[in-house]
Amino acid sequence: MLTALALFAMAMATLVGAVDEIELEVEQIEGAGWSAQGVVVRADLPEGSSGVSATVSRLRLSSIKDELRNVRIECPALEVSADVIRCAKARIVASLPSLGSQTVPGDVRYARTTGALDLNLRGLRVGQGQINLAAALNDSGWRATADISRLPLDETLKLAKQWQLPAPELTATGLVTASINASGTDTALRAADVTATVSELTGNNESGSLAADRLSFELRAKLGRAGADWRYEATIKSAAGQAYAQPIFLDLGVHPLEASARGLWTNAGLLVVDHFAIDHREVARGSGKGTIDLDAEQPLRALRFDLQSLQFPGAYTSYFQPLLLDTGFKSLQTSGALSAALSIEDGTPRQASLRFDKVSLDDGARNFVLHELSGEWHWLDAPSASSDDDEDSPPQRSPNSTLSWASGTLLNLDLGATELHFNTQGRQIRLLQPAHIPVLDGAIAVESFRIRNAGLPTVAFMVDASIQPISVRQLCQAFGWPEFGGKISGNISKLRMRDRIVTLGTTLTAQVFDGEVRISDLRLEQPFSQWPRFRSNIALENLDLNLVTGAFSFGGMTGRLSGAISGLELFNWTPVAFDARLFTPPGDRSRHRISQRAVENIGSIGGGGAGVTAALSSGVMRFFDEFNYDRLGVSCRLEQDVCHMDGVAPAPNGGYYLVKGKGLPRIDVIGSSRRVDWPRLVRQLIAITESEGPVVQ
Repeated sequence: MLTALALFAMAMATLVGAVDEIELEVEQIEGAGWSAQGVVVRADLPEGSSGVSATVSRLRLSSIKDELRNVRIECPALEVSADVIRCAKARIVASLPSLGSQTVPGDVRYARTTGALDLNLRGLRVGQGQINLAAALNDSGWRATADISRLPLDETLKLAKQWQLPAPELTATGLVTASINASGTDTALRAADVTATVSELTGNNESGSLAADRLSFELRAKLGRAGADWRYEATIKSAAGQAYAQPIFLDLGVHPLEASARGLWTNAGLLVVDHFAIDHREVARGSGKGTIDLDAEQPLRALRFDLQSLQFPGAYTSYFQPLLLDTGFKSLQTSGALSAALSIEDGTPRQASLRFDKVSLDDGARNFVLHELSGEWHWLDAPSASSDDDEDSPPQRSPNSTLSWASGTLLNLDLGATELHFNTQGRQIRLLQPAHIPVLDGAIAVESFRIRNAGLPTVAFMVDASIQPISVRQLCQAFGWPEFGGKISGNISKLRMRDRIVTLGTTLTAQVFDGEVRISDLRLEQPFSQWPRFRSNIALENLDLNLVTGAFSFGGMTGRLSGAISGLELFNWTPVAFDARLFTPPGDRSRHRISQRAVENIGSIGGGGAGVTAALSSGVMRFFDEFNYDRLGVSCRLEQDVCHMDGVAPAPNGGYYLVKGKGLPRIDVIGSSRRVDWPRLVRQLIAITESEGPVVQ
């Protein structure tokens, strides 16, 4: 290039005799993979010297998009032969794109016959880092090698774009030490081999979906043309810093990661992964192959993945917890491990097998706890109908599955050891044999269980089962209700879940307080969320008041009690609406007696507590511990935290009878408040059941 002009200048000098200096100006000159404009060459030719210098206003190299400006090359000693012109101790001054003014030593070699140019530049400054660059330009293309030492990452990303190397769109800081070997033709990259160490990477993309904090990693990558496609190999290792790829957050200082992949990136936009492997310490280990179509609505078109191990709690904190932050499973305690084999074809999952090894999950709130889940779960996509030509080859069926657990808790209900045998095919799940699930001190015997259209809005959940007697007292403890005795049992049929709503098509029956309680129209919405909503209707028939009042420490009463709680609605297991009526059943022939304490407590509920207390504390009434009554009853319709009250019959002055007396000694309890603040009434009832009752003298 420029040295060729210098040779020409020296040749002219020999023709004209003693010439000390020659200067040539060339408007434009071109070679293999380069061109220069505004070239000025000066040769200093004192006796015994061959120094040459050249300036170029614009220099363009085919491997770099941006042109170089104001390039100056100084050669104190030019070596000239029949084939080569070389300057081994060149000094090059240039203004380089994105790097500013640079002065670097180098070795420049020009082949006179082919026009090939070799450059070797040392000490190119990029921030606090340094690059040594070797490049060769000839008619067949170009080759370049760059040795990078502690280069600022932001500058590295700029250089990668100039050299047309693949680089993420990031704003980042950090340091890069790397070795890059690349080759190409004109401005097109043909192959690249990169070995790099990135340290203290902190940055993010514009949308915030990618981010890193003090991340360090090692990268080895090869990229090469295969016709119109690209063949690639890559390995990455990291043991320091944190990385975020929405929504997954990885703490690589806690769980180091090594991953590798090789395959083909086609001109049609397909990323074919011939083989990939991942080793995420104490989190996951697996390998497989797949195909990704970045332009498809479902990018993952094919996958064969053998997950050798998924370990908890590392897998939960790294992969699952970020996906569950808006659910009731956002802070699970986990342990155990699982393995899996997965396959996807044509963008559709086809087969999955999971093996659980003592996996335990605990949400910390006793809504969902599972200890030592073990066994195998197999799933196969729904079989297609066989054609007439394939009658001897029936559709493939999914293997049967077996899962068991040692214990658990669901919605604060303790579960015992259980084993389930079932089959999962397509969107269908079917229990293969009856299952016995211990619940508290009883059990649920599941005769049949089936899910249809799983994962679709039309999902149907169907169960036929029976409840083996469960202690009502333990149920009350689990749900935080006032405790009382009895057992709940019965048959369950038409239990369904649809759109995350559980409904029961039959009536549950409980034998409590020597009477019967029936629960119907049960409906549970969002059962696993933070805010479950429960609805039902409850009927009470012929309960023994002596047992009821004894359970609630309300004060002694004898007789029978019936009633109903219609439209019961609980939000997060707290009552928000109902219409309740409790009353003495018609025709009740049992003995009707009520204690002083019960009289006063009933009176306080209806707003007549002061009058009742005064009546009990004065006159002849104070000598009686119990009184006769004809009938009693109370009703409360709860709306917006207000209880609309009534009794068994109207009373004088707009009141209502809560207890209508009979015989001697007789006492009537009359309520006066029609509207009662529900939270205050609940606090009052709690205080009544916890107190020892009034002292009457």
